[in-house]
Amino acid sequence: MKQLGVLLVALNALVFAGCTTQPSVETDHQADFDFSSLKTFNVAETKQDTKESILVSPFTLSHIHSALEGELGKRYQNAATGAKPDFIVSYHVVIEEKIDPRSYDDLYGFGYYGRPYRYPSPFFHGPGSGLRVYNQGSLIIDIVDAKTEKPIWRGVSEKRLSRSMPPQQQREVLSRAVTEVIAQFPPVN
Repeated sequence: MKQLGVLLVALNALVFAGCTTQPSVETDHQADFDFSSLKTFNVAETKQDTKESILVSPFTLSHIHSALEGELGKRYQNAATGAKPDFIVSYHVVIEEKIDPRSYDDLYGFGYYGRPYRYPSPFFHGPGSGLRVYNQGSLIIDIVDAKTEKPIWRGVSEKRLSRSMPPQQQREVLSRAVTEVIAQFPPVN
Protein backbone atom coordinates (compact mmCIF):
# COMPACT_ATOMS: atom_id res chain seq x y z
CA MET A 1 0.00 0.00 0.00
CA LYS A 2 2.85 2.36 0.83
CA GLN A 3 4.43 1.69 -2.59
CA LEU A 4 1.13 2.59 -4.28
CA GLY A 5 1.09 5.94 -2.45
CA VAL A 6 4.67 6.70 -3.51
CA LEU A 7 3.80 5.72 -7.09
CA LEU A 8 0.76 8.05 -7.11
CA VAL A 9 2.82 10.97 -5.78
CA ALA A 10 5.48 10.38 -8.45
CA LEU A 11 2.82 10.12 -11.15
CA ASN A 12 1.18 13.38 -10.03
CA ALA A 13 4.55 15.17 -10.05
CA LEU A 14 5.18 13.91 -13.58
CA VAL A 15 1.74 15.06 -14.78
CA PHE A 16 2.12 18.52 -13.25
CA ALA A 17 5.64 18.87 -14.65
CA GLY A 18 4.23 18.15 -18.11
CA CYS A 19 1.61 20.87 -17.68
CA THR A 20 4.08 23.71 -17.12
CA THR A 21 5.06 25.66 -20.18
CA GLN A 22 8.79 25.40 -20.55
CA PRO A 23 10.54 27.84 -22.82
CA SER A 24 11.71 26.39 -26.09
CA VAL A 25 15.39 27.05 -26.79
CA GLU A 26 16.92 27.04 -30.25
CA THR A 27 20.53 27.76 -31.14
CA ASP A 28 22.57 28.22 -34.28
CA HIS A 29 26.29 28.82 -34.77
CA GLN A 30 29.11 29.23 -37.26
CA ALA A 31 30.24 25.66 -37.89
CA ASP A 32 33.92 26.32 -38.53
CA PHE A 33 34.58 28.61 -35.55
CA ASP A 34 36.95 27.46 -32.78
CA PHE A 35 34.94 28.15 -29.62
CA SER A 36 37.73 26.81 -27.40
CA SER A 37 39.75 29.98 -28.15
CA LEU A 38 37.23 32.18 -26.29
CA LYS A 39 38.35 33.28 -22.83
CA THR A 40 37.03 36.81 -22.15
CA PHE A 41 33.67 38.46 -22.85
CA ASN A 42 31.80 41.71 -22.62
CA VAL A 43 28.01 42.14 -22.50
CA ALA A 44 26.90 45.06 -24.69
CA GLU A 45 24.20 47.45 -23.58
CA THR A 46 20.91 46.86 -25.39
CA LYS A 47 18.89 49.59 -27.06
CA GLN A 48 15.15 50.03 -26.78
CA ASP A 49 14.48 51.22 -30.29
CA THR A 50 11.60 49.13 -31.61
CA LYS A 51 7.93 49.05 -30.74
CA GLU A 52 8.28 45.56 -29.28
CA SER A 53 11.25 46.34 -27.02
CA ILE A 54 10.05 49.74 -25.78
CA LEU A 55 7.40 47.91 -23.72
CA VAL A 56 10.11 46.13 -21.72
CA SER A 57 11.09 47.91 -18.53
CA PRO A 58 14.66 49.28 -18.40
CA PHE A 59 14.94 47.58 -14.98
CA THR A 60 14.14 44.23 -16.62
CA LEU A 61 16.81 44.85 -19.26
CA SER A 62 19.32 45.68 -16.52
CA HIS A 63 18.37 42.43 -14.79
CA ILE A 64 18.98 40.44 -18.00
CA HIS A 65 22.36 42.17 -18.40
CA SER A 66 23.36 41.11 -14.87
CA ALA A 67 22.05 37.56 -15.40
CA LEU A 68 24.12 37.22 -18.58
CA GLU A 69 27.26 38.47 -16.84
CA GLY A 70 26.64 36.07 -13.97
CA GLU A 71 26.04 33.00 -16.15
CA LEU A 72 28.94 33.68 -18.52
CA GLY A 73 31.17 34.62 -15.58
CA LYS A 74 30.94 31.03 -14.35
CA ARG A 75 32.95 29.81 -17.38
CA TYR A 76 34.63 32.89 -18.88
CA GLN A 77 36.34 36.01 -17.59
CA ASN A 78 34.65 39.39 -17.93
CA ALA A 79 37.00 41.66 -19.90
CA ALA A 80 38.51 44.52 -17.92
CA THR A 81 37.28 48.01 -18.73
CA GLY A 82 39.06 49.23 -21.85
CA ALA A 83 40.43 45.77 -22.73
CA LYS A 84 39.36 44.03 -25.92
CA PRO A 85 37.33 40.86 -25.15
CA ASP A 86 37.36 37.68 -27.22
CA PHE A 87 33.59 37.84 -27.74
CA ILE A 88 30.78 40.34 -27.29
CA VAL A 89 27.29 39.35 -26.14
CA SER A 90 24.22 41.30 -27.17
CA TYR A 91 20.62 40.56 -26.27
CA HIS A 92 17.13 41.58 -27.29
CA VAL A 93 13.73 41.01 -25.75
CA VAL A 94 10.66 40.96 -27.97
CA ILE A 95 7.12 40.65 -26.65
CA GLU A 96 4.52 39.98 -29.31
CA GLU A 97 0.78 39.72 -28.91
CA LYS A 98 -0.46 36.52 -30.56
CA ILE A 99 -3.87 35.03 -31.20
CA ASP A 100 -4.68 31.37 -30.57
CA PRO A 101 -7.93 30.45 -32.38
CA ARG A 102 -10.10 27.83 -30.74
CA SER A 103 -13.36 26.49 -32.12
CA TYR A 104 -16.05 24.39 -30.50
CA ASP A 105 -19.66 23.38 -31.00
CA ASP A 106 -22.15 23.78 -28.15
CA LEU A 107 -24.86 21.64 -29.77
CA TYR A 108 -23.31 18.23 -29.18
CA GLY A 109 -22.60 16.22 -26.06
CA PHE A 110 -22.27 12.64 -24.91
CA GLY A 111 -25.12 10.62 -23.40
CA TYR A 112 -25.23 7.27 -21.70
CA TYR A 113 -22.44 4.87 -22.68
CA GLY A 114 -20.58 7.64 -24.56
CA ARG A 115 -23.09 7.89 -27.41
CA PRO A 116 -23.15 11.34 -29.00
CA TYR A 117 -26.39 13.28 -29.16
CA ARG A 118 -27.63 16.75 -29.99
CA TYR A 119 -28.88 19.03 -27.19
CA PRO A 120 -32.50 19.98 -27.79
CA SER A 121 -32.35 22.98 -25.48
CA PRO A 122 -32.48 26.58 -26.77
CA PHE A 123 -29.74 27.50 -24.27
CA PHE A 124 -27.06 26.04 -26.52
CA HIS A 125 -26.40 28.34 -29.43
CA GLY A 126 -24.52 26.20 -31.90
CA PRO A 127 -21.08 26.52 -33.32
CA GLY A 128 -18.88 29.15 -31.81
CA SER A 129 -15.32 30.15 -31.74
CA GLY A 130 -13.12 31.63 -29.11
CA LEU A 131 -9.99 33.66 -29.63
CA ARG A 132 -7.35 33.53 -26.96
CA VAL A 133 -4.93 36.46 -26.96
CA TYR A 134 -1.59 35.91 -25.28
CA ASN A 135 1.89 37.41 -25.17
CA GLN A 136 4.81 35.51 -26.69
CA GLY A 137 8.12 36.53 -25.17
CA SER A 138 11.39 35.95 -27.01
CA LEU A 139 14.86 36.40 -25.56
CA ILE A 140 17.51 36.55 -28.29
CA ILE A 141 21.18 36.29 -27.34
CA ASP A 142 23.82 36.91 -30.01
CA ILE A 143 27.53 36.30 -29.61
CA VAL A 144 29.95 38.10 -31.91
CA ASP A 145 33.66 37.48 -32.43
CA ALA A 146 35.29 40.71 -31.22
CA LYS A 147 38.18 40.46 -33.73
CA THR A 148 36.10 40.04 -36.89
CA GLU A 149 32.86 41.59 -35.56
CA LYS A 150 30.94 38.73 -37.18
CA PRO A 151 28.26 36.67 -35.42
CA ILE A 152 29.38 33.23 -34.28
CA TRP A 153 26.43 32.02 -32.16
CA ARG A 154 22.75 32.77 -31.54
CA GLY A 155 20.40 31.41 -28.90
CA VAL A 156 16.67 32.09 -28.76
CA SER A 157 14.23 31.25 -25.98
CA GLU A 158 10.49 31.64 -26.47
CA LYS A 159 7.70 31.32 -23.93
CA ARG A 160 4.08 32.30 -23.50
CA LEU A 161 3.75 35.06 -20.95
CA SER A 162 0.74 35.93 -18.84
CA ARG A 163 -0.67 39.36 -19.61
CA SER A 164 -0.90 40.14 -15.90
CA MET A 165 2.59 38.94 -14.96
CA PRO A 166 4.18 41.33 -12.45
CA PRO A 167 7.68 42.64 -13.25
CA GLN A 168 9.38 40.53 -10.56
CA GLN A 169 7.89 37.32 -11.94
CA GLN A 170 8.79 38.43 -15.48
CA ARG A 171 12.41 38.87 -14.36
CA GLU A 172 12.44 35.37 -12.84
CA VAL A 173 11.18 33.89 -16.12
CA LEU A 174 13.84 35.82 -18.05
CA SER A 175 16.58 34.72 -15.62
CA ARG A 176 15.63 31.08 -16.21
CA ALA A 177 15.60 31.74 -19.96
CA VAL A 178 19.11 33.26 -19.78
CA THR A 179 20.35 30.21 -17.86
CA GLU A 180 18.77 27.77 -20.33
CA VAL A 181 20.10 29.58 -23.41
CA ILE A 182 23.65 30.09 -22.07
CA ALA A 183 23.73 26.41 -21.05
CA GLN A 184 23.80 25.67 -24.80
CA PHE A 185 26.94 27.80 -25.28
CA PRO A 186 29.51 26.88 -26.53
CA PRO A 187 27.98 24.44 -29.00
CA VAL A 188 29.13 20.85 -29.05
CA ASN A 189 30.37 20.06 -32.55
